[in-house]
Amino acid sequence: MTQQEKKARELISNQTLSDLLDEWELTTNNDDPNIAIVRGWLMDEFEERNPQAFEKWLDENAKDEDLRNYF
Repeated sequence: MTQQEKKARELISNQTLSDLLDEWELTTNNDDPNIAIVRGWLMDEFEERNPQAFEKWLDENAKDEDLRNYF
């Protein structure tokens, strides 16, 4: 893991769930080639905070914009 990734993950881990969900929604229609990495970090944090809600969201094949409803 690079220093930049460690910094990013630390920043994400210190944010509120509401802020993380806002960021998730902001990335939904972003076509930056690096956005997949950011979304991966966010998904890791969602799963760590509430694995049951995260798994349910995945299992139900819910839309990205529905993630907030599971948390």
